[in-house]
Amino acid sequence: MASTKDQPVEDTLTITPLGGGKEVGRSCHLITFRGRTILLDCGIHPGRSGLDALPFLDTVDLSTVDLLLVSHFHIDHAAGVPYITEKTGFKGRVFMTHATRAVMRLLLADYIRLLPSGDGRRGGEGSGGRDGLYDEKDLANCCEKVELVDFHQVVEHKGIRFWSYNAGHVLGAAMFYIEIGGVRVLYTGDYSMEEDRHLVPAEVPSLEPHVLMMESTYGTQKHESRDVREALFTSTIERIVQRGGRCLIPAFALGRAQELLLILDEYWKEREDLHKVPVFYASKMASRALRVYQTYINCMNQHVRNQMDVANPFKFAHVQNLNSVDDLDDSGPVVVMAAPGMLQSGVSRQLFDRWASNKENGVVIAGYSVEGTLAKQILSEPDEVRTQEGRAQPRRCTVVSVSFSAHVDFFQNLEFVEATRPDNIVLVHGEKNEMDRLKGKLIQETSTWPADRRPTVSSPENGQPVKMRFPRDRRVACVGATVVRSDGDGAATKKRRGVRAGVLVSRDLGCTLYADDELFESSPLSVTTLAQTLRLRLAAATASFEALLRQTFADVVDGAAIAVPAADGASEASWTVAGVSVAVFRLENDQRDLVLAWDACPLADVVADAVASLALHAESSVAALRATGP
Repeated sequence: MASTKDQPVEDTLTITPLGGGKEVGRSCHLITFRGRTILLDCGIHPGRSGLDALPFLDTVDLSTVDLLLVSHFHIDHAAGVPYITEKTGFKGRVFMTHATRAVMRLLLADYIRLLPSGDGRRGGEGSGGRDGLYDEKDLANCCEKVELVDFHQVVEHKGIRFWSYNAGHVLGAAMFYIEIGGVRVLYTGDYSMEEDRHLVPAEVPSLEPHVLMMESTYGTQKHESRDVREALFTSTIERIVQRGGRCLIPAFALGRAQELLLILDEYWKEREDLHKVPVFYASKMASRALRVYQTYINCMNQHVRNQMDVANPFKFAHVQNLNSVDDLDDSGPVVVMAAPGMLQSGVSRQLFDRWASNKENGVVIAGYSVEGTLAKQILSEPDEVRTQEGRAQPRRCTVVSVSFSAHVDFFQNLEFVEATRPDNIVLVHGEKNEMDRLKGKLIQETSTWPADRRPTVSSPENGQPVKMRFPRDRRVACVGATVVRSDGDGAATKKRRGVRAGVLVSRDLGCTLYADDELFESSPLSVTTLAQTLRLRLAAATASFEALLRQTFADVVDGAAIAVPAADGASEASWTVAGVSVAVFRLENDQRDLVLAWDACPLADVVADAVASLALHAESSVAALRATGP
């Protein structure tokens, strides 16, 4: 039977969805490992309101969270961040990419403005409304606390190392690769493996993770090709306006909206017969959004960057900005893209309520629709819907779904798994049925892998922890002093010499062995010297005491190696014994003081004690000590 000391020490990594577990909306995932705690995203559920829309944050002591990493700016991933930083005991650091913070501030300012007030109307500027979790001031304070990272930039905090990859989902979207105590976790967030009209596809990390946390939005579904989807999207809109109807395209103000506008503007350019039909982008943020996209043009694909050298591709020829529904002339065919994308409130809801009862009109759902939202409800084409005021009205408009949500399908997810070869897979961000289907299919597809490489696949619900055990990383980094050596040509090269002994420093989940002479230069330790001084009365004569010293110690050297603090009287003699300076001073009353001085260390401390003991014994009988030894 193996002894306990031969068994590897194991640590438990726990992943708990606080939101986004067998649901889409309010993504928030808790990672705990070896005393470190990380939150991944903090969104709100678009189909809920108030505190009910938040993740289950009350189940966690947020004051213990070290890091909050935000993958992208969408409401269901980022809208809870100001609540965490301003309304809870959270004391950790918050990281996201430059573009994510810029767009998040615009989107959440609009979100605050659109929240309903106590009388059922939209909230005033910065009010937060009746259901507001925070206000404009909280948002500004939150953004001040956010720390920005570039793709591939490595950040270290309390033994946690992380960096990010381009996720391709929306502008600035990031995957986070996290390393804690030798265990590697890759969180995809929402990601896309397709290059579209303005964004590059997601990067595939070359370093294999121990744990892959991946989205399961579309389960085992397969996307149509981009060309097919674009053709269906434009032809559907054309049919609606050609029959004299009004076409509503619900979309979030930033993100997929820019992709859809590029498609629409290009299609309208090619079709002169459609030039008489106006296309509107209903967003108070249109001009600010344009500036954001111009600023972060380097995050987009080569096609857009090449176009920018000639003309701004986001300055549309056939798309006009609509500041208010009151300014809209919808007496004839018209196309309006309006936020929010799930028809909860705002301009898109106002226009839907106005147009839903006319069979000539149509709604094109171009993104993913979350359970509990009106956008999800109308996909089943109910005969009746309720307006925002609660009044029932018939639904006669056509409803068509054409997905441009920039999430991976099953085959893209599987390809990513095969490329990264994780040991464990944790599925998040997917409705229960889709997630369960994906789990079963992944288990089936990876069953042909070698037995020791088949990943475990988990699909936890909110609040359900997934626990994985990993042997503790016992590797030690050795740091030796730098030495300069000459090669055969006489050139000097710097190398580090090997270390076989030294000081082992445990810090931030890692261990480093430092050579003694390298502590000051390379280690996080402060190297100090403690100077000690001992003064006592010497009863014996100086010559007698010296004889005792030389009889007791073999390495008594004349003279003090360390400066001895001056005492009253004249110095009679001084010696050095194993690093301890010993001096005798003769006082005016014919008495003598013995002064010891040394730099504290185990050996010198013992020698100093022995010399002091010798001086005290000499007071009783020097002759006896010289005859018998101390």
